[in-house]
Amino acid sequence: MSIGERIKSARINAGLSQEALGNKLGITKMAISKYETGSVIPNSGALIALAKALEVRIEFFFRTMDVRLSKPEYRCRKALSSKDESKILGKTADWLERYLTIEEITGSEKPLMLPDRGSCRVTTLEQIEEIAVHVRQQWNLGLNPIENLMDVLEQHGIKVGVIAAPVEFDALTMWYNDDHPLIIVNKTFSGDRQRLSLAHEMGHLLLDPDEGIDIEAAAFRFAGAFLVPRATAVMELGQKRRMLDFRELYVLKRKYGMSMGAWIYRAKDLTIISDSAANRHWVEMRSRGWHKKEPGTPIGPEVPTHLELLLLRALTEHKISPSRFDELRGDESPVLAAPCQ
Repeated sequence: MSIGERIKSARINAGLSQEALGNKLGITKMAISKYETGSVIPNSGALIALAKALEVRIEFFFRTMDVRLSKPEYRCRKALSSKDESKILGKTADWLERYLTIEEITGSEKPLMLPDRGSCRVTTLEQIEEIAVHVRQQWNLGLNPIENLMDVLEQHGIKVGVIAAPVEFDALTMWYNDDHPLIIVNKTFSGDRQRLSLAHEMGHLLLDPDEGIDIEAAAFRFAGAFLVPRATAVMELGQKRRMLDFRELYVLKRKYGMSMGAWIYRAKDLTIISDSAANRHWVEMRSRGWHKKEPGTPIGPEVPTHLELLLLRALTEHKISPSRFDELRGDESPVLAAPCQ
């Protein structure tokens, strides 16, 4: 990207129009337009003012890393406004540039380790149960709870970013430079909601459904099956139940990081409980307001650690300066550095 393109990207990321940015700087909309088109190159003083107004570091304008992003596929409750979409894509591009830069500095890009798409062909939803177990086996996960799903995905070459976004946004899947997948999730959501969104996006990445198979239903089935395989669900709940106790669902939520509502879906999908029993549970949850906020202490958001570890490695080995460390980390909260400072 040129300096002009980076000014435009930062402006969009900040949710500002050219006129609004000009007002913050005390210059005209036309002046901002000339900066962005490259017909006028801002001097050092103007760049410092732009960085302050756009809340970016001055180094942002001089990055050499450039990425090509595919059209995003969103998981949203409602349609995003064009302004919100632009901000999400801007934050995604900024995060990915920083990520790829530190990978280049440390020479430590993770290889992509996805199952062959032919092994993920879906003709019935029931097949997804076996596919989810196959992925777990290939990744040596066994059938136990997954402690940090973000780290598991990153260990196998799927980059995971967390950004602050409107409540309408859950997650998006994109490809960068044509053949590398990434998943972005909402930073403000609870851990169980993040994990379900991540596993759902995995379904979109992996599954190859036949015509007539609803892809959203398939991705949701995969999410449940990956987080809690059939054998695990049966071990915890039993083969057949007439009803479930909300207290046991709460315990299972804490153990597996999957919401109480998703556990009800899972039990229904596996015919552990009947459709009518599941409906009764959902009616009860709605009557208590638990469909909006489940009882008890929320599960804390997950944090991917790979980027932070690469940054700390590069800093320790004097490959980057402390100021470069801060610039490449962006607004992600420190994971490992804080307790020892």
